[in-house]
Amino acid sequence: MWILTLFLQDSIKMFEYDNKDEARVEFEKADGCKILSEIIHYVDFEKEGKVKRGKARTPPWKF
Repeated sequence: MWILTLFLQDSIKMFEYDNKDEARVEFEKADGCKILSEIIHYVDFEKEGKVKRGKARTPPWKF
């Protein structure tokens, strides 16, 4: 999912797109301050088996 955020003078508008190409076209057409963000859901990675399970990674810092 892709989100286009437009910052207007008196408001903020957000638009949701299903694919990158459609979002990119609208992003190029928009004027002013804008942000294009990709939203990645953790659950989607779980369903596809891309989440590694097992031993947790130890952080590099010590207390």
